[in-house]
Amino acid sequence: MIIYVKSTSRTLGLAAVFLVCGCASVLDKEGALAIAPYTIEENGRIVIEARVNDQGPFDFALDTAASISAVFDELRYELELEPVPGKLAIIHGVVATGEYPLLENDRIEIGQEDWTNARIVSLPGDTSASTAIDGVLGVDFLRKYAVGFSTRERVIRFYPPHLVARRAYRGWASVPLEARSIGESDAAVYLFEIEIDGRRLPAIFDLGAGLNLMNWPAAQKLGIDPTKLRDDELVFGAIESAPVAARLDADEVITGRIRWRNEKFLIADLEVFSVLMPGGRPAAILGAGFFTQRDFVIDFVRSRLLVKVAMDELNED
Repeated sequence: MIIYVKSTSRTLGLAAVFLVCGCASVLDKEGALAIAPYTIEENGRIVIEARVNDQGPFDFALDTAASISAVFDELRYELELEPVPGKLAIIHGVVATGEYPLLENDRIEIGQEDWTNARIVSLPGDTSASTAIDGVLGVDFLRKYAVGFSTRERVIRFYPPHLVARRAYRGWASVPLEARSIGESDAAVYLFEIEIDGRRLPAIFDLGAGLNLMNWPAAQKLGIDPTKLRDDELVFGAIESAPVAARLDADEVITGRIRWRNEKFLIADLEVFSVLMPGGRPAAILGAGFFTQRDFVIDFVRSRLLVKVAMDELNED
């Protein structure tokens, strides 16, 4: 997760700020603008190849909780990407806030699709979150499309947004997404509601996270005693790391009409929770591992997540 709120000028002094119609049973595969094979990292993130300024391919993780796309410094220097004169991007990561250079970029290519004149951010790349990848494709890129994930074919399809928005699909559950604006810019992340043990929580849709997280207010809402679940792990963000307080094994998580079973959560009070949920409100982050066992489609136009499910996975309540 990297949330870009706005850029600042070096010359002005830097403030301490920061991130239907007919039904069909399958998606129209012929309608995809680009098709990209993917791999799943050991930590669960979804990675595809992209070319940058006609060079590559390079490995980029898909990140639905990153409001701006990024490359890590090693790739920036390799490609000699130039910073935007006098500007810094002010970023909130999962763990910490930092100020980093905005870069001028001519083109990012995914298959036959070009993203031209994109402004992206350069991040240090010195935590384990950047291991084995060269950058992150965030919502600024992804929302140009409806994004389809196929487990059987092991590909990501990038559809024209309105192609998917015109239809409902048999055998696909629809989970409403709420765009949550951040700061003074058009930065946004997407949330949906989950239920654990009969208690409802807002959850951030974060394909860039390899694991599920929740804050202590969420754990306490579930009746968890913090003194009995201590842990000594670390959560690694794109900027820094932070200690994990505890872990939770949830027998069942419900989203809309879907039941997700045997999900694990790490419990930590991370900076991103205070940014997205001021006042210490309960919240969770659902990472890529939550989704990669099923086909899904992100339909940004209709603010929904379409998830392909079997009948025994449906919540009939």
